[in-house]
Amino acid sequence: MNTSTLGVSAEEGLDISGVLYNYTTVKNVVDDFTVTIENDKVGGGYVFQDTEDWSGKYGGKVQNVIPLPYTPIEQFGDGRIKSTGTGSIEDVTILYMYRWDLCRNAQNDESCPNYIPPLPVIPKIEIYDALEDDSVKEATEETDSELYEKEEERKSTEEEEEERERLEIALASSGNALTIANASSQAAILKAMNLVANINSYYTAKIPSTIYKDTIVLQDKDIVDNRLVFRSLTQEQLHNEMIQEQYK
Repeated sequence: MNTSTLGVSAEEGLDISGVLYNYTTVKNVVDDFTVTIENDKVGGGYVFQDTEDWSGKYGGKVQNVIPLPYTPIEQFGDGRIKSTGTGSIEDVTILYMYRWDLCRNAQNDESCPNYIPPLPVIPKIEIYDALEDDSVKEATEETDSELYEKEEERKSTEEEEEERERLEIALASSGNALTIANASSQAAILKAMNLVANINSYYTAKIPSTIYKDTIVLQDKDIVDNRLVFRSLTQEQLHNEMIQEQYK
């Protein structure tokens, strides 16, 4: 017995009170043929079983009712219609009559006498498990000691090389400074030597005792004053006197 057969939900509180069925047989009159409608009972046996013998009869349509005491739905198992002999069944309809006892299960409705209010639904709380987090797993994953040692050795080697390079640069700078200082000292010495050599050369130079006679010959014995210059100086003196008079 299932919900599709009953047409309603097969829940506790449903009682079956009868079965209505109809079908049509197709057969020859001389053939033996039987049709059985039955429903298994939970635990063994049948809740009902109805057989119609069509042997020696013409095929035709049958409609029948199987009355039942109010039987709880919980007792019904699988139901079926089956046949034996030569023939066929067509247009089969099987209907179950039922009633609904609402308070057989008091929890079906709060109006039932023994109804117990249900407990409140506790919301499901999701618990975060850090050990299941992929990021945490990666962060806490054990490190390969050999790889770690190689990395430390590589860093140490790089630091030593950098220190060696800095030392070489410092030594080169010191060497350059000494070289520059030596070059400066040598230049100063050479300069002093040149000065001494140049001065000595002046001391040792010999000037020949030769008489150099004048070659300029004056045509006139008297030098005549330049009147134009004298006049210009006179005018300039007069101009200066006029300017001084303005500030008196």
